[in-house]
Amino acid sequence: MQTTRYNFEAHGQVWRVMYDESISTLLVEMRDPEKKEVSFAALNLYSGDVLWEGLQMDESWWVTMAGVKDGMLYFTHFAPDNRMPTVQKLQKLDILQALIIEDNVEDPKDISSAKDVSSPVIYPIDSEHHATLKKFLESKDIQVADSDIHYMETTSEIIFAYLVKNEEKLQRKILICDVEGNIIFKDAMDSVVNEQIMDSFFVIDKMLLYIKEKEILCGLPLDKTI
Repeated sequence: MQTTRYNFEAHGQVWRVMYDESISTLLVEMRDPEKKEVSFAALNLYSGDVLWEGLQMDESWWVTMAGVKDGMLYFTHFAPDNRMPTVQKLQKLDILQALIIEDNVEDPKDISSAKDVSSPVIYPIDSEHHATLKKFLESKDIQVADSDIHYMETTSEIIFAYLVKNEEKLQRKILICDVEGNIIFKDAMDSVVNEQIMDSFFVIDKMLLYIKEKEILCGLPLDKTI
């Protein structure tokens, strides 16, 4: 049975994850709703080695990652408004140096927030494929709760994210099988949830990434060569 390569414990809830292909680096936005604080981290996609973490801006809450390009992370600052926060300004950070860059260079118009990220297909309960996937999971002694099933196929793996009911509580789980249908990895993503979420897991360059208990970013290689 495979195990995760890394489990990055965030400073609060993992809110957003972006990727800069040019430096093989994940950027993580972490929010603490009780303290009203947001911080950021950078780690290597393949090893999970942390470049830096706990980075905070002068604005403690009304700021978010806008996108990445060529080793730069762009932040959007908002003017607080109870109805609809409005964009106030962009700020950029040199990712490898963890240094805010202030210059007169015009911001690029094509910064990316989800480039090179593959997401699963979502099958609702009333879809034909949902019944097929549910039947397969039941053949593995998994009783799937009535909810969407998230599904992805690679050249060598089949990946599922689904809900199960345990003592009247819903739990979110992830399962990976090889192409022969043998289970090679499984984990509980959330011990208690109300419903299925949109972004249960995603894949970047043969690395499977998912968030556990809202605060742990887990990385698992789907190819033994990486």
